[in-house]
Amino acid sequence: MERTPTRCGYCGLQTVTRAGRCSSCGHEKHAPKVMEPEPPRSVWRQALGGQIAAAALTLLTIVAAILIGSQALLFLAILVLCALAVLFVVANGTS
Repeated sequence: MERTPTRCGYCGLQTVTRAGRCSSCGHEKHAPKVMEPEPPRSVWRQALGGQIAAAALTLLTIVAAILIGSQALLFLAILVLCALAVLFVVANGTS
């Protein structure tokens, strides 16, 4: 980076660097930092998020069925909630 005309990140002037420093303001110039990609999301977190969303939607359906007074909708929502509970236990069970 020595003796190359570049724009200083501190003062903003285009100057020639001497010994790695800006000749106008004197701040040391650094090489650009390498951007590292963020680590991928865990498969377990994605699966658990979907299960929580499905359970929340089912509980909302149960509340709506109680407010409306629909026994058929209440029965179906409880059935789906039980199925989700079984899937959660089977998916997260220890062997």
